[in-house]
Amino acid sequence: MRRLILTSLLFILISHLVTAPTMDFRLKMARLRYLIEYANRIRLEWEFSRFINDLGYRESENNWMSINRIGCFGEWQFSESTLRYLGYKNITLKKFRANPEIFPRELQVQALKGLMRVNLAHLRNHQHYIGDTIKGVVITKSGMIAAAHLGGAGTLKRYLDTKGKINRKDILGTSIYDYLKRFSGYNLEEAPIVNFRPLSLNETGNKP
Repeated sequence: MRRLILTSLLFILISHLVTAPTMDFRLKMARLRYLIEYANRIRLEWEFSRFINDLGYRESENNWMSINRIGCFGEWQFSESTLRYLGYKNITLKKFRANPEIFPRELQVQALKGLMRVNLAHLRNHQHYIGDTIKGVVITKSGMIAAAHLGGAGTLKRYLDTKGKINRKDILGTSIYDYLKRFSGYNLEEAPIVNFRPLSLNETGNKP
C-alpha cells in the first residue's frame, strides 16, 4: 500500500514537472533527480521501519515495556550487558522495571541501530555468505542482521562457517536458522543503517 501511494505521488509530481511550460530544461532535470532521490530515500526508510517493526513484533509483540523471563527488556529485548556495552550504562533492568520511561521506544530504536552497526562490524568478513543457500535458506543481509540480534555475531559466524551444523537456540527455543529464514525477505542492501561506515573492532571493543 505504501509503495502504491509513493509511486502514485511520484508519478503526479513528475508529470507536473515535465509539463511545466516555463521551466528551463536543466532545472527540470535537476528537480527530477531530486524527486527520484527523495522517493528512493523514503522507500528505504519505509523498508527499514518495516524490518525493525517486524523484528520487534517477533521479540515482544512490539511492546516497548516488555520484560521477558530471563531479564531482557524493551521492544527488542536488550540484555543489561548489551546496553552497557553500547554505552547505556544508566539503563538497568531494575530501573526499567521501576520506570520504563527511562528507556522509551525512541531511545530503544537508537540502541537497536547501534547494536546493528556493532554486529555488522563483526560480520564484515562474513559478507561473502550473502546469496549462499544453507539448509534451504538463502542468506541475506536482513537475515544476518536479525540472526545476529538473536544470538550475537559470534554465534551467527559459527552457524555460517559450519554450514548450519552449529545452530544455537535461545532459551525460548528460537534458533539462528529460524531468524535467518524469517527475516530473509527485506531489502536492506541500501538502507541507511547498512550503509553506515563499519565500526572498527577497536571502536567496538569486545564481541557482543
